[in-house]
Amino acid sequence: MHQRLRRGGFGYLKQRITAFNQMAQRVMPVLLLTDLDRSGCPAELINAWLPVGASPRLLFRVAVRETESWLLADRPAFADFLGISIGTVPDRPDELTDPKAALLDLVRKSKRRELRQEILPRPGVSFPVGLGYNDQWCRFVRDHWEIGRAAKASPSLARAVERLAQFSEKDRVLPPRYS
Repeated sequence: MHQRLRRGGFGYLKQRITAFNQMAQRVMPVLLLTDLDRSGCPAELINAWLPVGASPRLLFRVAVRETESWLLADRPAFADFLGISIGTVPDRPDELTDPKAALLDLVRKSKRRELRQEILPRPGVSFPVGLGYNDQWCRFVRDHWEIGRAAKASPSLARAVERLAQFSEKDRVLPPRYS
């Protein structure tokens, strides 16, 4: 059984972190993914959000600085998806101060009008991205992105992949006092 929650991003996740930790402890494993954004480091963010400590079944991962850096990390697929030169895609996306801004700048260079229309905000609109932003990046991940290739260029993603691989079958089973 799995459930995907997408309700407002960072603020929603931070507000509900205690409930997610309890869900992981009592019901099922939880993978929680958020952006580092302006926090100093992932450990600082995790300790600030969950000072009591995380359940072993809460996989709390932090993308450095934003999950967009993980998209950029598969440079060949990203360049091909947008129809741009691979040389324009940053080779160390985790080191960008604002990966989303870098990603949007690359979308502006795309020769694919439909992607620019879907991903970029409309002129005069205060929303930072287009209505199809999430749909297009979900399509990119599903149909083009290769996590192994991306993990080689993103230490943050590589650590997340390693942690997921270490998550064993015994970690998925409820502790005896709850089963």
